[in-house]
Amino acid sequence: MDYLEKSLEQQLFNSVESLGYELMDLEFSPQKKGLKITVFIDHDNGIDIDDCVNTTKEISPIFEDDECDKSYIIEVSSPGLDRKLINKEHFDKFIGKTIKIKLKNKLLDRKNFKGQLLNRVKNTITINDHDNKKIEIDIKLIDICRIVPVFK
Repeated sequence: MDYLEKSLEQQLFNSVESLGYELMDLEFSPQKKGLKITVFIDHDNGIDIDDCVNTTKEISPIFEDDECDKSYIIEVSSPGLDRKLINKEHFDKFIGKTIKIKLKNKLLDRKNFKGQLLNRVKNTITINDHDNKKIEIDIKLIDICRIVPVFK
């Protein structure tokens, strides 16, 4: 989140939370017409198109009032079925689910892991991988972690 001033970031967080949603993540992509900011929101009851529209209306003035010369393209989305797990609370919420992890550096001679999330203790998660081995991974080592969707 280095692209935004801390004050803008805090305003976004406050606006999203005031609507009753959780600000899950922000993604930034430079575009020809400005910086595209994708705002991922979540709620216990899920997210639908109306939630995204309401959030867009709520946060748009934040960028219109921004005093810098940057142009922003705002997109609001749900985190999706393959949502990222970023903070400790996310890992706690999805214990028992299958996750896919890419590490910043190798652990046990690998960078990629997939398995059932068994638990989280402090900054360490434990997964049960495809070989039925329990592997402990420090959250700080994770580059990206996503839920593996189950389709029935």
